Amino acid sequence: MPFLALPVNPSLLRFHPDSVILHYLLSTPSHPTFVHARTSSTLLASSLLPTSPLTPTSHRPPQNAVQLDPRYPILLFLPSECFSVAHLFASQLADPTLSSRFNLLALDPRGHGLTKDVPIPAEGGKYDLDIKAADCLDFLRLLLGGKEHWERGIHVVACSMSGLVAARMAAVWKGGFESVVITSPILEAESGFMIESFQGIKELLEESWQSVHRGESEQQPGSRTGEQLGTQLGQRRPSHPPIKLPGEVVQGFTYRWAGSLESIPQHISSYLSRTWLDRLVLHPQGLEAARDWWFDLYWLRSAIPAKVLEKVRCRVLVVEGDTDLPYERKVGEEVAGLFVGAKERKVVTVEKAPILLSVMRGEELTRILCDFLPHEGVPAVEENERGGMEALCNLEPEERFELVKVYAPDLVADLDDDDDDDDTEESNDEGDVPTSPIKLRLHNLPSGTMFSAGGGLTTTRTKRTGSASSTGDRYPLSMRRSPSEGAEGVLVRTLQETNLR
Repeated sequence: MPFLALPVNPSLLRFHPDSVILHYLLSTPSHPTFVHARTSSTLLASSLLPTSPLTPTSHRPPQNAVQLDPRYPILLFLPSECFSVAHLFASQLADPTLSSRFNLLALDPRGHGLTKDVPIPAEGGKYDLDIKAADCLDFLRLLLGGKEHWERGIHVVACSMSGLVAARMAAVWKGGFESVVITSPILEAESGFMIESFQGIKELLEESWQSVHRGESEQQPGSRTGEQLGTQLGQRRPSHPPIKLPGEVVQGFTYRWAGSLESIPQHISSYLSRTWLDRLVLHPQGLEAARDWWFDLYWLRSAIPAKVLEKVRCRVLVVEGDTDLPYERKVGEEVAGLFVGAKERKVVTVEKAPILLSVMRGEELTRILCDFLPHEGVPAVEENERGGMEALCNLEPEERFELVKVYAPDLVADLDDDDDDDDTEESNDEGDVPTSPIKLRLHNLPSGTMFSAGGGLTTTRTKRTGSASSTGDRYPLSMRRSPSEGAEGVLVRTLQETNLR
């Protein structure tokens, strides 16, 4: 399971063992995780069904876990604020060229994706970009087994605010990186207009949180330890009536990323809505989570001292759009100009493109990366070296579901499929163990991957209707177990939630 716990370090707001556990996914030329996820997305979705023969048993240790390949350089991806790394860089991670040249390392820092979150006690200090950079560096060193150098080199691709994180990483880890690519750049210190905009979003989230948790503040103590915070974060509240995220919140951010002329893909806006609703509104410590992983990083951001940036000696590439940017001007040249000691500084502008290039102009950004990153001396992978789906199917269900949401969004039920049926949010007999539903639209599977076994019917409970229904046997061919197994429509599977503790 690709989760990595960082060591205790109170100065970095890690107060007890396993308080910071980062999630990551790794792809190598021999085991191209994201290429498999894209090309075999329906098979990956089928592995999430309770009866699938592709699902590893819980008591069996993972087999064929993907490991870094020392023959290839590492390409580390860091997401911008709010996104999971898999959603943000879906196109680049699944690109055949990059997948054949690099160990692709997709990391979700605190507050992103499936990384386990524990809000920081108010007296603990502020989570800032320096601490975020230290988290990422400690993660890298642990993954490399304590090595201070990767022989084939390490390159970083960072979006938006994570570009400022990557700059700090490169300044601290002398000689650790061959290049830093910053896409969708933002300023070191946020503009007054953006701060005012985020203040409005903060007030909307606070109103939503209060409407859900009104009365709880008098029942719960005002001061909690990190461990207590982690326990309470796992307790989801039922939604009667269904709770929605304020539309202005999503609209504000989709406008920031896509501008006024385009729209963010539906599956990504749906992901953002669900993520913010779960993390910032439904959970008892949602306001603290918003403070730690979102607002503090915007409002407390400060410029990196020039003497620190002078230590960055690697190549630097900044890629930006030129339409509906969050500032009155393009800032790529300004950001690149900060790296006065860089071996090379380059700025590329994608014309008629909004700020979020990895999503809105994925193919063009991928082409720019392929042109900039090294490709000489990279060994070719023989066909017999390529692994199959085994490593992918040995990922945890949450991880596979995350990849299905990215590469096969039509198979995933969205927020409109929610209702007030709470059967999928139950606790086990031992207490309040958090659960989260996997919801798949099986009728959207391509007809070429289905078969009709005939002769048998099965009963499946759906989230939308909350009722039992008999359906014909329709499963992906690779899942065939017996003539009596099958399902269609929206199938719900409940699993333990891992992104919030």
